[in-house]
Amino acid sequence: MLILRFQRQGKKKDFIFRIVAVDSKIAVDSGKTTEVLGWLDPKTNKFELKKDRILYWLNQGAQVSDSCYNLLIKAKVIEGKKRPIKITKKKTEKEQTKGSEQSSQAEQKSEDKPAEEVKEEKKEEIKTEDLKEERKSGPVEENHEEVKKEESK
Repeated sequence: MLILRFQRQGKKKDFIFRIVAVDSKIAVDSGKTTEVLGWLDPKTNKFELKKDRILYWLNQGAQVSDSCYNLLIKAKVIEGKKRPIKITKKKTEKEQTKGSEQSSQAEQKSEDKPAEEVKEEKKEEIKTEDLKEERKSGPVEENHEEVKKEESK
């Protein structure tokens, strides 16, 4: 299956993206593109597209990546709503081990006690965390208007 997507070009911290038609099974950075359809400079937000060739590939059944799809809508090559772009954050080793330790501790607690007691403990933990945050930030003032009046005097 053919897909229209971005291919990063240039050097570190100074790059542009090519819009290319490439087989979905081939890595983008391999350089084996079927056709170059345009470019995008994200720093200046300028782009140039070959609209007739893009429409040709879309008519041939090519799919479009989410980012490329949003650019085609911006350029008014196609019509529709923009797609949300999914950004995945890779976890570091510390975050992964920390998350697994917390989940294993929670499972051990839940196995030993009934569900009601576990819920109550979670509520207490949340309250103590809130108290810790309040201590760090200082006292919270409820009447902001009175404080503003005193400051203006």
